[in-house]
Amino acid sequence: MRPKFFSHLCLAVALLLLSEPGSPSDTQLREEARERRMAYLQRVKEGVTLLFNRRHHDLNEYVPDKNFFYLTGCTEPGAVLLMIPGEDGPGETLFLARRDPKQERWTGARMAPGPETARRLGLQEVLSLDELPDALARRVPPEGKVYANLPRGPHRQATDKCCPEPWVRLRRWLPDAEILDSGPEVAFLRMKKSQWEIEKIRRAVEITIAGHRHALPAIGPGRSEYEVEAAIEYQFRSRGATRPAFPSIVGSGPNSTVLHYAENNRRMSSGDLVVIDVGAEFDGYSADLTRTYPVSGRFTRRQKEIYNVVLAAQKAALEQVRPGATFDRDGSIYQAAFQTIDSRGRDRQGRRLGRYFIHGTGHHLGLEVHDPVSDRSRPLEPGMVITIEPGIYIPEENLGVRIEDDVLVTRDGYRILSRGLPREAEEIERMMRESRATAGSRNTGGPARDQAAMETQEVGGPGL
Repeated sequence: MRPKFFSHLCLAVALLLLSEPGSPSDTQLREEARERRMAYLQRVKEGVTLLFNRRHHDLNEYVPDKNFFYLTGCTEPGAVLLMIPGEDGPGETLFLARRDPKQERWTGARMAPGPETARRLGLQEVLSLDELPDALARRVPPEGKVYANLPRGPHRQATDKCCPEPWVRLRRWLPDAEILDSGPEVAFLRMKKSQWEIEKIRRAVEITIAGHRHALPAIGPGRSEYEVEAAIEYQFRSRGATRPAFPSIVGSGPNSTVLHYAENNRRMSSGDLVVIDVGAEFDGYSADLTRTYPVSGRFTRRQKEIYNVVLAAQKAALEQVRPGATFDRDGSIYQAAFQTIDSRGRDRQGRRLGRYFIHGTGHHLGLEVHDPVSDRSRPLEPGMVITIEPGIYIPEENLGVRIEDDVLVTRDGYRILSRGLPREAEEIERMMRESRATAGSRNTGGPARDQAAMETQEVGGPGL
């Protein structure tokens, strides 16, 4: 009995260690974070860097600070990372709150300061937050430079009395230090994704495609926008997404012309278009995928005309995606999309359609749906992930069309990560017919198509 008991005990201990609260289960994440810290300190060779994670709020969903998570792989609320470059190797210390059993009954178990947590996170040391002020006093010159993840908005200099925590504490601890923003340096690294990150984004995209497909039977005259939203987000969570990467946009009729419409409470009518702009978040990484669907299942002549202009603009923009291309409004990608829209079709007053393309061609994608950039004029590089999303919005006609795909920049061009969701107008109509037929046969007990096969088919335009 002893050998059997001993084997069971070893198994129980191993499971306990693997499931320790807050510890990363993916060893690759630990290695990724370590390499990112090294790359960051190759760029920031002066002063010290102090990154704060967000605190936990009981009644709100907790999302860690993305820059903090990027460099640590840690999600512990209120944690602080101190990094100090040095000729003999960098110093890196994570500071965590001491465990509080009473509080953990409300918010769940937390990591504890100590060597075991340091080993699990791949950091040199993990100390208590109580030790942070003394550590700063010992390691930071009184008038030295401190790079911190400053808040976005009017408090970036961390000098105003209204500046939110934890930057008030930083100024109190280091009253004479020069506080600088670490954001641009971290953003420079985040703009280019590792293969591990690309795989996370690809999985988020797959889940988002499934959400689009699952929602199609909920699109129809008399149905509400929130029914479509519910179908999409159910599919997200059932397939392992952490959460929607941003508030889902389901805008029909006049709402299709509102870019960031999020109320999703209108009842759809025959003759409407519905713009569905949604994205799943998987292991911290985001997708962002938009399609425009006819509520009745078929585009009208005018709707198809505008839809095909937007699709042509997207294809023209994609042809310009390659290393070295620029992504700002003066660059070839935007100009290709704009010129295509402005040279095709007219509004009811006979004016060119370029006036109705009111946003950029896309944005970078990663840990955030609008991933930060260090320099908007920085040329594209292999490993960057962007969106390509031209659109036309004509309020006078209650007609809005946007087509958005997630695109990986490769050494010789690009790869559409979201190519599994059709874009051609005829393919959109066929997909809607098939989804409704499948839903109808399920409801009547008849044979159903293999939905998994539908979700993995890949349909794309030229150049894919």
